[in-house]
Amino acid sequence: MKLQGKVALVTGAGSGIGQGIALLFAKEGADIGVNDIDLLSAEHTVAAVKQTGRRAIAIKADVFEPDAVDAMVDRVINELGGVHILVNNAGVPIRGSMLEEQTVERWDRAVAVILRGTYLCSRRAGRWMSSQRYGKILNISSTAGIIGSPDHGGYGPAKAGVINLTRNLAVEWGKYNINVNCIAPGLINTPLTQRTIAREPALANIAKGVPLGRMGETDDIAKAALFLVSDDANYITGATLPVDGGWLASGYQIA
Repeated sequence: MKLQGKVALVTGAGSGIGQGIALLFAKEGADIGVNDIDLLSAEHTVAAVKQTGRRAIAIKADVFEPDAVDAMVDRVINELGGVHILVNNAGVPIRGSMLEEQTVERWDRAVAVILRGTYLCSRRAGRWMSSQRYGKILNISSTAGIIGSPDHGGYGPAKAGVINLTRNLAVEWGKYNINVNCIAPGLINTPLTQRTIAREPALANIAKGVPLGRMGETDDIAKAALFLVSDDANYITGATLPVDGGWLASGYQIA
C-alpha cells in the first residue's frame, strides 16, 4: 500500500494508460480523481476504482481550459481532501498528418491538450502542493517526443515540450518538496493503439523491432508510474524514464 492516505488526480483516465494508472494507484491505497473528456468513460473507471474500496469521482473537463482545470482541481481537493499526486496523461490521437499537410487547427489542438494542459494542471495542483510542502507530479510524454517521428504532426513536438516542462518544474519546485518526473512510453497496447493498427497494419511492425519482442501493456506504464509517485522515488526529480521495451536503445528498429 505505497499510496495509503494519498489522493491522486489522473487526467485522461477513462481508458488506456490513464485508466491503468488510476486502478493501480487505487489498489495501492489512493483515492482517485478521474478526469476525461468523455464523462461516461470516466464513470466506468470510477466504478472500477470503487471496487477496490477506494473513493473516486469522475470529472469531465478540457485540460486546456484554465477555468475548467481550476474547477477540477478544486473539486478533487474539496471532495477527496487534497491532491498529493497529479498524473498528466490527457492527450490526443498519435497519428495525424505530415507537418507540411497538417492544419493549424490540428496542430493547435495537440499543443493545447498535451503541453498547455500539462502546464495548467501542474500550475493549479502545484499551488496546493507547495502549501503542503509535498507533492508528486508525473507527466506522460512519449518516445515520439525524443526522436523524430513522421506523420505525427504536432504530437511529437508537444510531447518534447512536456519533457522540458518536467525539468523546469522540477527545478522551480524542488524547494517545496515537489517531485516532478516524466514517463516516455513506447508502443503500448491500448484501445487507441488497436484502432490505429486496424487502419495502418504496418504500425504493428514496430513491436517486432522492440528488443523485448512485444508491445507494452498499460500495466507496464502503471507500475513505473507507481514507483515515481511513491516515496521510493523521493530523491528523483526532473527525470524522464522511457518505458519502451528497449526500442530507443535499439536505434528505433522496425521489422
